[in-house]
Amino acid sequence: MQEFLYYLSLDQTHWGLSIVLILLITPLERVFPRVKLKANSPSIAAILVIAICSYASVWLFKQSMYLHTISAFLNLQFFSLSKSSLPLLTIYIISFLFIDLLVYTFHFLSHKITFLWKIHSVHHADEHVNTKTAVLHHPFELLASMIFVLFFAVILGIPIISLILFAGVATLHNFFAHANVALPSKLDRILRCLIVTPDMHRTHHSIDMSEGNTNFGQIFTIWDRLFKTYTDHPTTGEAKLIMGLPKSERPISFKAIDLLLHPIAKLFKK
Repeated sequence: MQEFLYYLSLDQTHWGLSIVLILLITPLERVFPRVKLKANSPSIAAILVIAICSYASVWLFKQSMYLHTISAFLNLQFFSLSKSSLPLLTIYIISFLFIDLLVYTFHFLSHKITFLWKIHSVHHADEHVNTKTAVLHHPFELLASMIFVLFFAVILGIPIISLILFAGVATLHNFFAHANVALPSKLDRILRCLIVTPDMHRTHHSIDMSEGNTNFGQIFTIWDRLFKTYTDHPTTGEAKLIMGLPKSERPISFKAIDLLLHPIAKLFKK
């Protein structure tokens, strides 16, 4: 339990890292843009409010229910990878890959299960994907994904160091994948053999949901390739790609209040 207490204290570090990454990548988006975007202050303000609400919800959960949740999960533990006889490095590698698979699975389910899609669609509401889109997640989505990953990590005895390492790397990569930057095509082809690139993830944000329902990977592309959810490029080509949600799925507006209430509004929509 003590190691999970340490994990509890890392939120400020990850959110601090997020702020630093936005400040570092935003200038690159202006110098090497994949698509030229106009500054939209209302949009930035809405994303900022959503990010603050999401951080607050996770903080409140960790202050109130986190330890009770971990205790309940520990009672269900039936295997401990961290205590296995495998070499330590092997345990860490397996754990890291498994956590990435868990995040892929949750993302896939978020496009297939109605309630999860209602909250995840807030992330897809941004029609101008850029580094700030990386923090556009409904508070309920962050909580649900965290509980999902923690559940399997605890019952299978995943080492806490792997969770900490993955959280840090995933934070870095999340901003990279959403960055509106133009990578040289050869570099993109090489990188996507292993990791999700900005162009690959932009295809996931396509308004065409036959493309939007692909490329679910968080860090590695192996899961999309293995489970046949990989799309190489959008049919329109990257330069003409339209991102966002189909008209019937869109929030009333891109104001923070409408984004927060969007899952509920959709729930009661006839």
